[in-house]
Amino acid sequence: MSFFKLDNNQNRIFGLDLLRFIAIMMVLLGHANIFVPDEIKKGYIYKILLDGVSIFFVLSGFLIGGILIKQLEKAKPTYAGLVHFWKRRWLRTVPAYAFVFIILFIYTIIVVPDNLPKDWWKFLVFSQNLFAERPGFFAEAWSLSIEEWFYLTIPFILFTLLYFFKTSVKWTVLIVSLSVIAAISYYRVYLYNKYGFTGGDADQIDAFKSYIQLNIEYQIFPRLDSIMYGVIASFIAHYYPAIWNNKLNFIFFMLGVFLIFYTKRNMGKSHLIFASIWLPSIRSICIIMVLPFFSNLKKGLGIWTSWVTFISLISYSLYLVNLNIVAIAIIKNGLNHSDGSKYIITDHWLRDYILFWVFSIVISFFMYKYIEVPFMKLRDKKKKIEPEIKLD
Repeated sequence: MSFFKLDNNQNRIFGLDLLRFIAIMMVLLGHANIFVPDEIKKGYIYKILLDGVSIFFVLSGFLIGGILIKQLEKAKPTYAGLVHFWKRRWLRTVPAYAFVFIILFIYTIIVVPDNLPKDWWKFLVFSQNLFAERPGFFAEAWSLSIEEWFYLTIPFILFTLLYFFKTSVKWTVLIVSLSVIAAISYYRVYLYNKYGFTGGDADQIDAFKSYIQLNIEYQIFPRLDSIMYGVIASFIAHYYPAIWNNKLNFIFFMLGVFLIFYTKRNMGKSHLIFASIWLPSIRSICIIMVLPFFSNLKKGLGIWTSWVTFISLISYSLYLVNLNIVAIAIIKNGLNHSDGSKYIITDHWLRDYILFWVFSIVISFFMYKYIEVPFMKLRDKKKKIEPEIKLD
């Protein structure tokens, strides 16, 4: 583990690292399924597999919401501060994303040019799934687009309202959060009714399930509320710490875990209206219920603590590289020479499965150390030389 040791001077909360660890493990388990025989997937993996992206969304809203609330309470909002906020967010997320995009772009042009979408340029502004289906090229970037549009729109709304109407930060954050959640929920109802599904045979049901996934689950605006639920959590943690730090939160943790697995078994895509409209909200609420427990979990897990922290630190790079670069480009198309066709599970599936995890972790480690960390240091250096900007 010494080779993979990462310098990190931040005051980390182990519980949030653990939650981030769980989220990325769920994502990787899901993507690694392409290498696993059906009997193992159905018998074991599907039983524990959760929606890791929903966890990431709420956790991201919780952390960014906390930053926004604290800084807006400290200083009057200015558009210079808003721009500074955007710079700090983009220095954190864009460099690693741009690196992976360039690698995939060059690889696709050379090896599988038919896979490059005509509107590939939309990836440069995170609009590939704004009002359209998620492209197969760099497919995992769909969730990053949602986060980037959240960073762009929600702080702008908050700053504008506070700047012009001089309202309190507390109630502005709450009203904006609840309004966005209500509007997005209504928008999902609209998208559901727009399809006009009234039932039918198995093929019609499958077509509608695909519509739900591509036009609701993977598009930007129908999922913005998931991050907004995280802001609600940061609102409670900041303004009502007695509730957030209550000893009874373990009960909410247990109830939240129960509801997460209950909805997994009883509100999947076969429950059409629940899956498309209400399941994203229910999942987010469940994650809010477990967040107080995780955010107050200071102690580690003994010898596992360093591994949990390590995976948490490289989780962003892991998310970016595990599917299209590792699973598809390196293993499927490279080692197995199956470019342009579906991966066929053979007797060496276990080799591919192990290599998926090894390559993903090793590549992500180097990306974190040599791309993410230098740009985070640059971001923090800019913070020191720009004292007039109050917002972090």
